[in-house]
Parts: sequence; structure tokens; C-alpha cells
Amino acid sequence: MNKTQNAIFSLFLSLGLIPLAGCLESISNANGDTDKPANAASKTESSQPQSPAVKPVRAHVMTPISREVVDYEEFTGRIMAFDEVDVRAQVSGTLLKCLFKEQGQMNINPQTGKPESDNANTKLTLREGDEVKEGQLLFEIDSDVYDTLLASAKGELEVLEARRKRLENVKARAEKLRPGGAISDEDYDEALFNLQECDAEIATAKAKIRQAEINVNYTKIYAPIDGYLCESEISIGNLIQANSSSLVKIVKVDPVFIFINIDEATVQRLKKIADKRKEANPNAELVQEIEFRLSGDEGFIHKARIDYLTPTLEQSSGTRFIRAVCENPKTASGARLFQPGMTAHIRINITEKYETLLVPEETLGTNQATRFVYVLNEKNIPEMRTVELGQLQEDNMRV
Repeated sequence: MNKTQNAIFSLFLSLGLIPLAGCLESISNANGDTDKPANAASKTESSQPQSPAVKPVRAHVMTPISREVVDYEEFTGRIMAFDEVDVRAQVSGTLLKCLFKEQGQMNINPQTGKPESDNANTKLTLREGDEVKEGQLLFEIDSDVYDTLLASAKGELEVLEARRKRLENVKARAEKLRPGGAISDEDYDEALFNLQECDAEIATAKAKIRQAEINVNYTKIYAPIDGYLCESEISIGNLIQANSSSLVKIVKVDPVFIFINIDEATVQRLKKIADKRKEANPNAELVQEIEFRLSGDEGFIHKARIDYLTPTLEQSSGTRFIRAVCENPKTASGARLFQPGMTAHIRINITEKYETLLVPEETLGTNQATRFVYVLNEKNIPEMRTVELGQLQEDNMRV
């Protein structure tokens, strides 16, 4: 509304034009503003039944409110997990333990070398759907094969280190005998070559040990991120193949992402806001916040910040993809407030704050495509005024 409406607006909550006309007529009669022909006509028709006079109707008035508002656009978005990881085995072997399934565990019988169930020793500390921390143990694969390979690699290194000591002695003697011509240059070169070759073999043996240690470590599978365990279809005793199917998925939901598709016009308006802020303060942080609500919420009570805007326009829809990030606190029950897959009703400010006049939505009337209010003039008589509307605010006040 224009600021010229600093007059008083009339609140006709349940009052139509006909009662208003009757009200004004009654007031006019009460003031004695009538003519004689009208009185004469009333006398000649006194024998006919008269309709009851319309009594004046009491109306409430108010002064429009002046305050700062912003214009906004509303969109629908989707809440998604911040991160998702499929946990896979990096070595093959029999699955002996699953720390979040009530299936017991498998032990390897030292006599037969076969896995055997041992339910008595199982103590579950996790279940599917529970929250896990990065580095928390989830699975154990039979490590006997990899322990053996590690021991073999260490034994090979010991042999090579012993051989190197012998070759060092050979090289030292060759160096003493060479000046006197007791050995040929060819024999000396061979002693030197054998020592260098042994050093290379030792380096290879150390690499094998490192690889064997890695494989042994891979038999214990840990959570790679903080998050929640999804349903797992793997069972104790299964033969796990390296880098094959997923053992379990972990979903990180704190924080969460909100995915939104917005039109190019809104993107341009957001850019203009950022440009104005940068011109006013070159050091200003250009982080655009959005407000959103879930189904059932009263008002846009949650906030998130935009952290990514696609550099290209989607040709088929004429929209651009925006991603916002939002903290996801726990509720009193321990569950997270936002769950991946939820629908978010989003409001994005597209102007800076500006001051304007507001009136309650119920004071506005409609005449075809025109919106109007009643304004009391200088004689305290209601007059219809056409108004140009802005956006409806959360408290049902209209700009």
C-alpha cells in the first residue's frame, strides 16, 4: 500500500455494502435531513406494511501499521543426507563378526580350520538404525590367511637381512684384496652387485610386509564416517568378496542438505542483493540464508544457508539447482529433527528490508479484479479506496 493511506482504515469484518447504506440512511434520518414529499408519501402508504428500519451497525476502525518487511518467493525442496557411504570389504574371507546383528559370531576351529558359531560370547552394542562414530568397529573377517602371509613376509625379510650381512663381509674382503691384485676387477664388481641386489630384495620384502599388514588390518572393518547404520543384508558366515557388494550403508544426517530448483529470475534478484551488499561493505560475507518449514509447522521456523549454486541453467526446466545446508539437532527422544526424504517448504528473501504500511487481510474487499479498503474521510464517513497489494505476512497482515 502507498503511504498516503495514513488515514484510518475501517474493519468491516462481517459487514456488506447494503447494511452500510442502511446505517448511513439511519444516521441521516436521525439528523432530521429529510424533505416533506418523503413525509407525505409515508403518510399515504401508512396502511401498507412497513419493513423494519435498518439499525446503525457498529464498526471497528484501526490505524495501518508501519514496519519493515522483505519480499520473498516460496519453493518446495527436498531434505537429503549430507553424506552416504557404502561400506565394502577390501579383502576376501569369511565374515566372523557383525557388531550390530543378533547372529552371534563365528570362531575358527584350530583343529579343523573351519568356522564355528559361538553365540554365547556375543555382546551387541549396536543395532541397525543406530548412530555410529567414525572409526567404530562394524565387521570382522577371518584373518588367518592374512596373518600367515604376514608371518611369511617377515620370515623372508629375516633371510634377506642375514644374506646381506654375508655379502657385506664378502665386499669388505674384496676391497682389501683388490689393491694387491689378489682378486680381479670382475670378482670385485660381482661382490658389489650381489650386495646391491640383496638391498633391492630387502626393500621388496619390506613392501610385502607392509601389504600383508594392510590386508590384516582390512579384516576389521570400521565406520568411515559419523552417521546412522542402514539395513544390512549380509549374514555371519558368508564368504565376502573384496570390493564386491555393500556390507552396510552409513548415512550422515548432521548437517543435512536441502535441494531446491529455482527459476532464473529469482537467481538474478539474489545476485542483485549480493551486489548491493558488496558495494555497501566490500568485506561483507555474502551468505544467503533461507527459511523453511516442514509439514505441520506453523511458520517458517527453520533456517539454512545456501552453499552451492549450479553454474549452468537446466535447459529443459529453465531452473537452476541450489543446495543449502542446515544443522540437524536431536529432539528430546534422541531422533534427529530432519530426516532425508522430507519435503521442505522454503522461503527465500528477494529484496532488502524496506518500510511499508500493513493492514489485516480481512479488511480488504474485492471488486472483480480490484482490491479495496474503506477509509474514513475528514467527515468520518467511510469511502472506498482502491489499493495495490504486496505480500501477505505470517501474522496475516497484508502489505
